[in-house]
Amino acid sequence: MPPAWAERVARRLRRGSRAADPDPAPAVPPRVAVVTDSTSCLTAADAAAWGIDVVPLDVAADGERFRDGVDLTPDGLVAALGSGRRVTTSQPPPAAFAAAYEAAAARGAAEVVSVHLSGELSGTVRAAGLAAQLAPLPVHVVDSRSAGLGLGFAALAAAEAAGGTVWGPADGATVAGTAEQVGRSTAAWFVVDSLDHLRRGGRLSAAAAAFGTVLGLRPVLTLRDGRIEVAERVRTRRAARDRLHALAVAEVARRVAAGTGAAAGAGPDRGTDRGAGVPDAADRAVRVGVQHLGRPEAAEEVAARLRAALGLDEVLVREVGAVLGGHLGVGALAVTVTDR
Repeated sequence: MPPAWAERVARRLRRGSRAADPDPAPAVPPRVAVVTDSTSCLTAADAAAWGIDVVPLDVAADGERFRDGVDLTPDGLVAALGSGRRVTTSQPPPAAFAAAYEAAAARGAAEVVSVHLSGELSGTVRAAGLAAQLAPLPVHVVDSRSAGLGLGFAALAAAEAAGGTVWGPADGATVAGTAEQVGRSTAAWFVVDSLDHLRRGGRLSAAAAAFGTVLGLRPVLTLRDGRIEVAERVRTRRAARDRLHALAVAEVARRVAAGTGAAAGAGPDRGTDRGAGVPDAADRAVRVGVQHLGRPEAAEEVAARLRAALGLDEVLVREVGAVLGGHLGVGALAVTVTDR
């Protein structure tokens, strides 16, 4: 394995050679294909740009069945919930994953890395494992222990790793290891307008839901080891938004300090909202995302504050799909930090 600095130099050389070549050769599909599921919050454009296959989970609204992101969009979910329809979700059948693995083999892939929603929240990863046993090529199934953009960032990292390096093509075990590391590095916090959806769906215990709403306080939830837990409580929606921002800034600062030591204080000050000890984005190795359901203005505000505080060029903003939205409810807002 080449050292990290050599990998960075190699990436710059590859980018420079692509920019200098006005007529590059057609891209060769990677030997390792990447598959994920629709709870990754990746858009169709994201998936197409990175060559990721997305298998949709199933959603039912008053018994009428849909495929997440295919037949039911976030806007459609907001309308369904607003009209009082009862929304339930279920994992895809193994056949849906089998079809994705067969399609990857038909495109010439030698292996597949299949990265999925935490097994503590869904049986999706188990369905993928069943399909992998009969696939026409080796399939490495990864439980990301995450959801939303924590899963999405793990799939993106896998797609990047699948591109290989100047030292040779990637293998499935290496790509799977990258996806697992990024998924399990996820720190995520979110707020919802009501805990009823999570409680009814079995993703949060009745005791935790009751604890989260005592004294009329608004809970800040977190993903810990693949499970949803109440992290703390705040008084208002504005305070919850501020707390999400503060938690993300502190988490990035902690990772930078752990990864760069004395260099963590480098870089010009970008204002009083800047996190202590956070250097320029070029010195950092994290991805940050904001997710929402039906709250685009709030999500963009949080993302803009994070960009300013952290000096990031990009904080990805995505609306959660129908499956996650069905459990979180309209008004959900989340921040996610992962290793890059």
